[in-house]
Amino acid sequence: MTRMQKNISEAAFVLTERQMHSADAERILIAYDTKDDLVGSPQPVRFAHYISSILDRVSVPIEEHDLIAGRSVIRELTEDEELIYKKLIYDAHYPYNTYVFESGHCSYDWEMIIEHGLSGLIEKARNSMRSKTDDGRRLFLNSLIKIYESIQRYLVRYSEAAESKGMPDLSETLRKAAFEKPSDFRTALQLLWIITLIDCSYVTANPTVTLGRLDKILYPLYKADLDSGKLTREQAADLITDYYCKHNLNMGRGEHQVGDESNTSTWGRIFNFDAPQYLLLGGTDIEGNYTVNELTHLFAECIQPSFKNPVVVFYYASGMNTAYSELWTVLADKALGSSSLMFYNDSNVKKTFSMLGLPREDFQNYHHFGCNWPSPGSHSFWLHGNPSSASYNAFESNEEAEQTNNSYVRGPENGWQDVFLNILRDFRFDSNITIDDIYNRYFQSVQDFVCRKVENGIREIRVRRRKPWAVCTLTDCFTKDPIEKGECFSACAKYVFALQSFEMFGTVCDCFTVVDALCFREKKLTIDSLLEAVDVDFVGYEHILAMCRSIPKYGSDDDISNSHVKRLSEKLAEISREYGTKYLSSDGFFLVPCLQSDTWHLKDGLCYGATPDGRRAGTSFTQNSRPANGACTNGLTAMFNSMLNIPENGFLSGALNLDVDPIQFKGSEGIDLFSKLLAVYFNRGGLHAQVTSVSVGDLLDAQIDPYSHRDIRVRVTGYSGVFVDISKKLQDDIIERLK
Repeated sequence: MTRMQKNISEAAFVLTERQMHSADAERILIAYDTKDDLVGSPQPVRFAHYISSILDRVSVPIEEHDLIAGRSVIRELTEDEELIYKKLIYDAHYPYNTYVFESGHCSYDWEMIIEHGLSGLIEKARNSMRSKTDDGRRLFLNSLIKIYESIQRYLVRYSEAAESKGMPDLSETLRKAAFEKPSDFRTALQLLWIITLIDCSYVTANPTVTLGRLDKILYPLYKADLDSGKLTREQAADLITDYYCKHNLNMGRGEHQVGDESNTSTWGRIFNFDAPQYLLLGGTDIEGNYTVNELTHLFAECIQPSFKNPVVVFYYASGMNTAYSELWTVLADKALGSSSLMFYNDSNVKKTFSMLGLPREDFQNYHHFGCNWPSPGSHSFWLHGNPSSASYNAFESNEEAEQTNNSYVRGPENGWQDVFLNILRDFRFDSNITIDDIYNRYFQSVQDFVCRKVENGIREIRVRRRKPWAVCTLTDCFTKDPIEKGECFSACAKYVFALQSFEMFGTVCDCFTVVDALCFREKKLTIDSLLEAVDVDFVGYEHILAMCRSIPKYGSDDDISNSHVKRLSEKLAEISREYGTKYLSSDGFFLVPCLQSDTWHLKDGLCYGATPDGRRAGTSFTQNSRPANGACTNGLTAMFNSMLNIPENGFLSGALNLDVDPIQFKGSEGIDLFSKLLAVYFNRGGLHAQVTSVSVGDLLDAQIDPYSHRDIRVRVTGYSGVFVDISKKLQDDIIERLK
């Protein structure tokens, strides 16, 4: 077995065979040992001390098959250690709750890191400190310097470990990563991985850090190494593959959104346990030219079907399928073989950012992160990311603190489908209403909510900005503005955004369609008679249930349902633009319009009654931008046609779980057919696709005999999962998607 085969085999084994309750033992023990250090000191001081304590004390394990270094020690805890872990997570002094914030779901300025290296960042911070006169900013910047220096020491310890293992080349690379601006491909990749490892293993629970556009950032170094003969294409491929391998070694088992302590590793035990890290490829430059290069091809070719991370996000631009036919075939093949690859339409995303009012240069290098969420780039901060305003101790009154508590509003208490039903009940006995009246009332509810959310958001941001140097996170070390301003990124970012996710979009579309068809167009039912059936879960009203289910739904490419998809999506996008950007020019704050529900479609559906579309009580709603399970009665092409009624300039994300039977796209002819199908969808304006290619039969067999099917990977929402490790409820939902 070659070194690379050992790396791949090790990563695949960890994802499926690691003990469920394994933990990052060293982090837990060191965190507990140091939790009371420097009590009373400012948070930036305590945070820098925590990072130094961790990086100075954790092991620096190296295996002989490593091409790049960086691992954490994950194992089962002893009985005594288990007690320490329990104390730690329930202790008010737990670092994660007091001075180490969950600041994930972000993107570092990876280009800046490569441009300067750690020593260059230290010098930038020192220069910035010289220009600051207030103690708060100087203390903040000094904390950044201490963190950089601790990372340097960590790399040196790794370098010494590699030397002792008889690996001088790796030892030299690690020492260069510590003290030099990366001047070659291997050193750059090594430095990027070490920073990612520190974040994902030692600092941030649920990190979901965006890894950036590495085909663009690393291409100059890759090309120079190739031209000089320092590196071959095959050697670069091995380094990338090992980089991919490392992303899976510090993961746990299970699925985080529907799992619990009994069937998952949990974020407390392994910070990175089920977090997707997004690696971005492709897209266009500011003039609209393709940015695909040789390194884009290489990153695509190295995708491993057995891995969960990194999630490779390919930004497709119209015509790429013909301009780069070989690459497009590779991507189609990888999509059918791996669930950790997704596609976004570069044009749609940029059109939407432009419609929101952002200048082109500020969204040119946009990112996606977490569960298919977008951001303008590394100069922007997600409002939901910690530290929140409460961490800054900057409230002017208890009343203000209470008001700001409401900043992070997910949506109406029971979802947008509940808003729809309440409106129907208001109109229950009104024989003069029209479908337009229902729409107008519905859109007014959305508008009221969006306005309230914006006001809460801007209140939160303005509290943070009163004492912007009061807190420090790892993000501040690796983004430009905190170093230059001496302020926390969550307070000083050029843009701050909140997600405006319209959940269960397909369910709401179908409810409008059914009411329009049965109550207004065909006049087969009154609203009162329909609600009578809905309120008792259609029990005794099976004839009405049959009528509701007979109406063609979103995904069938029917004219009536298409008209409602178009009307609903266009107005939702318009409301987000008009009312969600009120403070864009003054404060850089705006709402990001998305068609997202993640796995709330399961959780909410479980506790919610029937709906007019014919959905029974306790069953799933629709997920993200996808039509309802079973609604795509006219095939994949009809589903795409229905989805193309969603405006190209309306939404920045809207995950489509594209589930296909591998028999349909088998062999080279099948790959060619699938690549053409995807290209047509994107060339016509489709926004997104992420693929699960597995048969229903294999999934049913996996439920019966899990151990023999541990190789099956499926898309969940913004991340992939090992099918046999996710909950039965979610497994059943995925099977229903495929039927």
